[in-house]
Amino acid sequence: MSTATSESIQAFTAAAFSTPDKFTEFCANGGKPLGGIIGGKSVSGSMNATFQSTDPGSQEVLATVCEMGEAEVAAAVDVAQKAFASWKDTPLEDRIALVNKLVQLCDRDRDVLLACEIRDGGKVSELAEGDFTQIRECAEYFSSVAQKIAMGDGAAMKVGDGVKGYTYREPWGVVAGIIPWNYPIVLTSWFIFPALLSGNTIIIKPAEDTPLSALYIANLAAEAGFPPGVINVVPGRGEITGQCIAEHPGVRYISFTGSPGIGQHILRICDRHGTRMKREMGGNGSAIVLDDADPELVARTVGRYVNQHFGQTCCTIHRVYVDKKIADPFIDAQKAFMEDLTIGYQADEGTQLGAVVNPTQQRRILQAQSETVSRGGEVLLSGGVAEVSGRDGFYIKPALYRTEPGVDCNPKEVFHTFATVCPVDSAEQALQLANSSPYGLGASVWTPDLDRGVALAKQFRDGTCQVNCHNSVAYGLPYGGQGISGGPGGGVNCEDTFLDYTQVKAVYVADYPG
Repeated sequence: MSTATSESIQAFTAAAFSTPDKFTEFCANGGKPLGGIIGGKSVSGSMNATFQSTDPGSQEVLATVCEMGEAEVAAAVDVAQKAFASWKDTPLEDRIALVNKLVQLCDRDRDVLLACEIRDGGKVSELAEGDFTQIRECAEYFSSVAQKIAMGDGAAMKVGDGVKGYTYREPWGVVAGIIPWNYPIVLTSWFIFPALLSGNTIIIKPAEDTPLSALYIANLAAEAGFPPGVINVVPGRGEITGQCIAEHPGVRYISFTGSPGIGQHILRICDRHGTRMKREMGGNGSAIVLDDADPELVARTVGRYVNQHFGQTCCTIHRVYVDKKIADPFIDAQKAFMEDLTIGYQADEGTQLGAVVNPTQQRRILQAQSETVSRGGEVLLSGGVAEVSGRDGFYIKPALYRTEPGVDCNPKEVFHTFATVCPVDSAEQALQLANSSPYGLGASVWTPDLDRGVALAKQFRDGTCQVNCHNSVAYGLPYGGQGISGGPGGGVNCEDTFLDYTQVKAVYVADYPG
């Protein structure tokens, strides 16, 4: 039985973080911009274009990075295709050994990668440290999966007189991962390990806001002994570098995480030349709080997930449907939790709500707050720009609104510490409202009656359905979306993920005629 009390439920919180010298030296790069990594070499790029990677909480420039264009993407595909010829035939135990060596080097340079998450990504340490553990956990899980799933020839079956047939499973070849800025280490790990262990060579396109971890991991991969061309990193903007990846017919498979609009745009490009694509495209997560729940305890727990990475998590709770019998105390506790969040710089001890990643996000969030009111949301916490003494970052106050059934004031993913709370008459009404969104990534039910909760959770139109928890991820269970939040394929983190990075052919063999 849980011993949690409302007072014990706290937001993800920062410990004081000091930037390691090795991170600073990596970013400085001897006074030169950081290049892309193509064929094991640093490449400055033919466009002679650079961009700056900054700390979102202070606007300090951390590094200058070269932007990769059409020529560099073509070069990355070329070297990856050449490397694939031998990498696909490298024994699995050798691929696993290289992956393990890479993980060991990541562990060695843990503080540098934490700096990438905290300084470049804007995370508080409690969340960043949890993200870092995903490198090893992901590698170990997909190493075990790779040992169980047979590649090559499947069992033969008789399909006619003198005719047999069987399957042949093989890697795609060159695959690309287009990685977002909110969870760069986690999502890079979720891409590279199943892709590499199934025998593909890879191209990583990190978000222009958070390119440092992918570039650093590529350097560690070279140190680990990966053959040149197996792992390539092409930093740049989505509309340039990402577009070039999508348009190149030599990329056989793309794994994309980002917004629905961009994901659908890339899919249309891929369809022109038959590139397969899997997509995770955000959410507008819902929580249903039943009448038997402890309103204060659940309100604080829900608040923790509303604020996870300042609401910049794809399946963040943004819509809450609470039974009218407990709505008032729930709303009071939810408001108090969000109002008490400590806004500050992400590397300072005690910070719970830091800056958002860039000015574009800040403008979008402030606009969404205004539109929520214009659509009929009753302001409980008004949001708006926050000021942090001595820091020039993109800080925003939390926003909370009360609404009612029939008032659609929160139709899109806002990606901040932002939620609407809607009192409802019944669980059935709550479910209908939760499922009215075109998104479908994650949803939760909160009740001490587990049987009732499970029965309700199974009716969500979401890829991840939860009871008394949220933002849940576990290796062996798929994490993917329904509706405009994702598809196709098996999501991530399960055996189907590994299979997504392979293709299967049917082979028929008949006796020679005569």
